[in-house]
Amino acid sequence: MPWFEDPPWLAARALGRLARDRRAWLVLAVVLSAWLPGGCRRAPVVIAADTLVMAVEKPPKTLDPRVGNDAISARLQQIIFDTLVNKNDRLDIVPELAADFAVSPDARAFTFRLRSDARFHDGRPLTAEDVKYTFETMCAPDFSSPKKGDFALVERIETPDERTVIFRCRAPNLPLLGSLVAVGIVPKGTTSEAAAQKPIGTGPFRVIAYRENSDILLEANPDYFKGGPKLRQLRIRFIPDATTRELELRKGTVQLAVNADLAYSTSQALGKAPGLKLTQAKGTNLAYLGLNCDDPRLADVRVRRALALAVDRETIIRTVLRGMARPAAGPLPPEQWAYPDDLPPPRYDPDAARQLLAEAGYGPGHPLRLELKTSSAELPRQVAAVLQEQLKRVGIELSLRSFEFQTFLQDTIAGNFQMFYLINVGGNQSVDFLSYFYESSRIPTKEKGYSEGANRGRYRSPQVDAWLRAAAATTDKAEQRRLYGLAQRQVVDDVAQIFLWHPNNVAVAREQVQGIELELSGSYAFLRGVWISATP
Repeated sequence: MPWFEDPPWLAARALGRLARDRRAWLVLAVVLSAWLPGGCRRAPVVIAADTLVMAVEKPPKTLDPRVGNDAISARLQQIIFDTLVNKNDRLDIVPELAADFAVSPDARAFTFRLRSDARFHDGRPLTAEDVKYTFETMCAPDFSSPKKGDFALVERIETPDERTVIFRCRAPNLPLLGSLVAVGIVPKGTTSEAAAQKPIGTGPFRVIAYRENSDILLEANPDYFKGGPKLRQLRIRFIPDATTRELELRKGTVQLAVNADLAYSTSQALGKAPGLKLTQAKGTNLAYLGLNCDDPRLADVRVRRALALAVDRETIIRTVLRGMARPAAGPLPPEQWAYPDDLPPPRYDPDAARQLLAEAGYGPGHPLRLELKTSSAELPRQVAAVLQEQLKRVGIELSLRSFEFQTFLQDTIAGNFQMFYLINVGGNQSVDFLSYFYESSRIPTKEKGYSEGANRGRYRSPQVDAWLRAAAATTDKAEQRRLYGLAQRQVVDDVAQIFLWHPNNVAVAREQVQGIELELSGSYAFLRGVWISATP
C-alpha cells in the first residue's frame, strides 16, 4: 500500500510489505510528525517514491464522462478515459482513439477508424460498439446529461465493422468534432452507477478506489497505447479548504496542486518556501462575469456595457492575480484559429460607464443595485470584493453572495442569478463553444433537465444564431472563420458576458516532483510524464 494516514501499526505493516516488494529500493519514506490539539501525536505519513499525492479543491460531480462537465470531473476524465479525437497544442482537432477520421463534403457524415491497440482497463479491446453505446446511452431520453445537446443533430450511429464508427447527422454539423473532445468512451454495458463510482476507461490511469468527498486512488495503465505513466500510483485528495491545501503542501503530505483555487499571493509564497517550487504557463481558460439577460435591469444593453467599462482588468491582474493572467477580449483565446484579428481589446472607461448608466436612468439619486454570486473559494471571493469596489466608483451598488460550489453551479444553470463569476475550463478551445454558450437554442431549461447547453445568461440574438448555424454548415475554413468572427464581435458588442482574463496554468509542487510540463489547455494529461526524484 503506497500511502496512508492511519494508526502506526498500519504504517509498520505497510512498510513491511514495501520491504518485501522487489521495487522497495524505490521507496522514499517521508515521515512527518505533527501534533494535534490536546497533545495527540499524528500518525506518520509514508509515501512511496513512485506514488504522487495531488490536491484538488473539491470532489468531481461524477466520474461518468457522459455526464460530468464541471472542471474537476473533466480533468479527472482526461486521465481515466480517452476520446475519439482531441486537441493538440495548437488547439486543432486530431485523432486519439480514432486512428484517423474523415468528414463528408456536406459535413453530415463523420467516419472514424479506431486504433487497434487501445484496450480498456479490464483488458477488453476497444470496439465500434463501445463508441456507439457511449453516445446512444448519453443521448437517450431517460439519461440526464448536460452534454447531450451537442449531439442533437446526430441522426444515427453506424458500426459497419468492429473498428469503424459513422456518425450521420440530419444537417451539416462540423462543430461535432469539437463536441467529441468532451466525451470519454466507456465499455458497452457500463451502467451509470459503475461509471460514476469505479469507471473503466482506456486512459493512462485506472481507478483503484474512490472514496466520495475524500480521495481517489489511481494506478498506472502500463499497456496504455501512448506509453504507460512514469508514476505507479496517483492519489488525488479532495481538500476544499484553501488553508488546509497550503499546509498540506508545506508539510509534504501533498506533493502537487494544479490550478487548485489557491490565492495567487499564496501560490507565489509557496513557490519560495523550502522544498517547494512554482511552475506556470500560459493558459486558455476563461474567467468571466455571467449576466442574466432576462433580468429587468440587465436586459438593457446600456447597463451591460456600463458594467464592462467599469471593470479595471489590468489592476485586478496586477494585484489579485499577481500578473499570472492576460486580459480576455472575447470568448475564444487568441491561439484559437477562429479568433478574429480585429477584435477590440477590453476597455476600461469609468466616465463612459457613468454616462451609459445615466442614459439608462441610473444615477446618484437612483443607484443601480445588483447581486454577484460566486463560489465560496478564496480566489472568487477576492475577485468579487475588488469588483464591488470598482463598480462602486461608477455608482453601482453590488452585493456579494458566496455558496458551496455545487449550489452555486446549480443556481447558474437554472438562471437563478443576476451576475456570477466563474472560470470556464477548456471549453473555449473549440469553436463549438460559441454555439454551446450563445445560441438561443442552448438556453438550459428545467423541462429538459438543463441539457440544452450553457447559455446560462439567456442571451438571444437571431443574427448570432444565423451566423453560427451557417458556420456549422460549411466546410470552407475561411468562410467559417469569417462567420465565427462576426458572431464573436456581436457577442462582445452585446456584452452577453463580461470577458475578464485568461488565467495562467499554475502548479505548486514539491521539489522532487519532476516532468511538470503544463499544457496550454490546462489538461491533466501531463501527469503521464511526471515522476518523483529521490533528490530535488
